[in-house]
Amino acid sequence: MLSTMRSICVGLLLCCLVPSSVADVNGTTSPIIGVLAQEVYPNGLISRNFNGTSYIAASYVKFVEGAGGRVVPIGIGHNRSYYEQLLKKINGLLLPGGATYFNETDGYGDAGEHLIAVAKQLNDNGTYFPVWGTCLGMELLVLKMANNTETRSNCQSIGQALPLELKPDYRKSRLFAGASEELIGKLSNENVTYNFHRYCYTQQSFTVPKLNNSWRIMSLNHDENGLEFVSSIEHLTYPFYGVQFHPEKPLYEFVSNNVPHTRSAVQSSQYFADFLINEARRNSHSYTNATEQARSLIYNYKPEYTSILGSSYVQQYIFGQPDYSYYKGRNAAATQLNEFHLIFAFSSTVLAMLIQLLCAY
Repeated sequence: MLSTMRSICVGLLLCCLVPSSVADVNGTTSPIIGVLAQEVYPNGLISRNFNGTSYIAASYVKFVEGAGGRVVPIGIGHNRSYYEQLLKKINGLLLPGGATYFNETDGYGDAGEHLIAVAKQLNDNGTYFPVWGTCLGMELLVLKMANNTETRSNCQSIGQALPLELKPDYRKSRLFAGASEELIGKLSNENVTYNFHRYCYTQQSFTVPKLNNSWRIMSLNHDENGLEFVSSIEHLTYPFYGVQFHPEKPLYEFVSNNVPHTRSAVQSSQYFADFLINEARRNSHSYTNATEQARSLIYNYKPEYTSILGSSYVQQYIFGQPDYSYYKGRNAAATQLNEFHLIFAFSSTVLAMLIQLLCAY
């Protein structure tokens, strides 16, 4: 009986001795991925139903979380220093797909230009920092790496579920080097990748001087009119990856019957999520403290159920003004959080002393 009591006391004591401010600020275990928001258009579904200026489809957040990562939303309309500060704290970047133009002032394109330049600089300085572009994000990534040389073609791949047409040397890529033969069989023989895009890159796109010999093309596909387009790429120097298809949709979007949700499609999509998070684990960036990290994560925001209103996304995070709260100083909520930590820490210390006295008997 005495032994049992002592075991209980030791357990309680250990619980109390853990500081209240402890949190995983190191991204090497559960990486933090920044996901870029994009602008909302006047008279669009979001502006008609919500007071929002930008959004992130929740499926991209789930895509990261489902592989063991966490998400920080990245706002649009900021200057370069905002993005420089943020990327020094997170472990990777996801440029999502969507429906916007790259020439919108202070929009997705401008923010993406800053982010890609900062990510490139980080890698040049010896810090491994991966960037993933999905559909529109892949198009933006290639455009900015080519110093805004536009090489896209018009493409009609609207709601196509396709197998990848892998190139003979795909195994030389980082992206597919670790894929099992079983997975490659599914990717190359079954309709497991979902495409929804009106622009695309062809192999000819990558022959321009500013892109030549800098990207590896791993797979191709054909649109509804038979036009061949590039469906997966990786940069030869930087840990930058792009897919023209949507790996998040078979996992987390249930609006269109064209999206494949077969076991093979889900397994294939999960492979890409796992790859991104494993790449991000190679980055050791972290937030200064647990409070700053907690205030920055996507959990501070609530996704809206938008497919019921006619959206192509089941859920969306919708952001309005004032924008994101990363570097706005210590507001009232943060102050209250710190006060809670102090009170909790004091209470834990007193409780620990009481337990020590109890265990002494």
